[in-house]
Amino acid sequence: MPRSRNSLAATDGREPHRRFDGGSHWLLVLAGAFLTVPFALGVYVGLTAQATIDDLRAQNQQLAREGSAHREAAARVNGQLPTLLEKVEELAERIGMDQAVRAPVDSLPDDAKPTVPGGLDSDELDDVSAVFDSLRGLLELLQDTLQVVTLGVAHREALAEATPAIWPADGWISAGYGYRDDPFTGQRDFHPAVDISTRKGQPVYATATGRVTRASRNGSYGNLVEIDHGFGLTTRYGHLSEFVVAPGDTVVRGDVIGSVGATGRATGHHVHYEVRANGRALNPRQLLSGPPAVAAD
Repeated sequence: MPRSRNSLAATDGREPHRRFDGGSHWLLVLAGAFLTVPFALGVYVGLTAQATIDDLRAQNQQLAREGSAHREAAARVNGQLPTLLEKVEELAERIGMDQAVRAPVDSLPDDAKPTVPGGLDSDELDDVSAVFDSLRGLLELLQDTLQVVTLGVAHREALAEATPAIWPADGWISAGYGYRDDPFTGQRDFHPAVDISTRKGQPVYATATGRVTRASRNGSYGNLVEIDHGFGLTTRYGHLSEFVVAPGDTVVRGDVIGSVGATGRATGHHVHYEVRANGRALNPRQLLSGPPAVAAD
């Protein structure tokens, strides 16, 4: 049945309406896209900026920690330096011993002398952290070295106290160290001591600090005092008339240990004075700066 004009008109009227609905859909899609892209970009930029801020904050905290560590290190350094300087000054004063004692110490055999600490090595510094690390290490090494030096100085001080550096009696040298004609036999023999003649009963002095190991009669020595000074050093004082010390006593340089006599194999009143290093006889005069004072009549 043929369509009427009204039906065609109605049909024609609906078609434009459907076309309009389709166009509106795409417009909405495009509008949404225009709105979404800037929003997404804003979110991305915001997240990126936040990440950058977090990274910068972390770096700032790290720098703050490093700065705090450096300040703490600097404070420790400042606290340690005065102590180290005091130690250095103390050592400098202690090393400056009297020349009258220094010369005998320097004349001792090498095996009785203290060893010298080694030097310091330096490292190349690349950055601030390396500077502080190296400085801390250097200070620790310096403290260790100062400890070694302190022990070395203490050792040298003890050695100075133990070195026979004074004459055992006032008088004059009646027999020297070395080969001579024996006064009893006339035969040539070795005399491992110096004889200091003086009046009977004059005081005999310990020539260094040590411990008395013998105070008794001993053959040709007569009345003999022997003192162990440590470091392998010993001294012997023979022909005494009497003792003032006993075995086990500790004496210091200048203490009276007995009196001059002529006991044992002696031709007159004198002190037979020996110095030994690790059992080997030394010439006592090489440890002394001059002759003994002559006793008054």
